[in-house]
Amino acid sequence: MPTELKGASELRRALKKFSPDLDKATRDEMVGFLKPLIRKARGFMPSNASMPSGFVGSSEAGRFPKYDAVIARRGIGYKLTPTKPNRQGWVQTVSIHNKTAGGVIYEWAGRKSSSKFVSNLPGALAGSGKNSGRALFKSYLEDEGKAKVAIIKALEKAAAIFNAKGNG
Repeated sequence: MPTELKGASELRRALKKFSPDLDKATRDEMVGFLKPLIRKARGFMPSNASMPSGFVGSSEAGRFPKYDAVIARRGIGYKLTPTKPNRQGWVQTVSIHNKTAGGVIYEWAGRKSSSKFVSNLPGALAGSGKNSGRALFKSYLEDEGKAKVAIIKALEKAAAIFNAKGNG
């Protein structure tokens, strides 16, 4: 869920340029808060046996993506580099994602409409509307925002240390 944190991208760039050791410590601290979310999300990914039969297998180029539990679990990760601004001007400073097509389809299928395929998927959508999903969003919602608060505090602490050193 989005939170406005002004100056986070600029802080990250300044840390990288002027205080690489503080940047590394801040990154390590943020990773420590993201890893439990990632582990929990991987645990919510279903096995191949519980998926609709036509959706399981190995993906071929140019074909509808298939789901493979091992690959989908391995595709869940985090990103600490800020993104480019979207149409509304928002930037993601930290994010969790699934890089596999089958995993993304499992996560998002049914957010806008329902079908026989969606009704055969295991696990219900957690959240509502655009902010819903089956594994990543469920993991985030069960965390109750603790990781988000901890990451914001880590960035604020890094900013205070950085400014105290006379770098700001």
